[in-house]
Amino acid sequence: STLVDTIKRVRVAKGLSLAEVAKRAKLHREAVARIERAGYDPRASTLVAIARALDVPLCALFKNGGHHGKAAW
Repeated sequence: STLVDTIKRVRVAKGLSLAEVAKRAKLHREAVARIERAGYDPRASTLVAIARALDVPLCALFKNGGHHGKAAW
């Protein structure tokens, strides 16, 4: 799984909508949707905000530390 797959999987597993994650992360809903669709590579600060919104440590979104690496969650 990629980082974007992991973000969506965690969001769905926690029963959160795109709108709820966006609100918690202080992002636009469409920005979160584009990230989940791999529409663009988010900045580090955006990933931190999303991890906080999902209530997971940032490292839980990664395995092997790479954007294209397999997800740990």
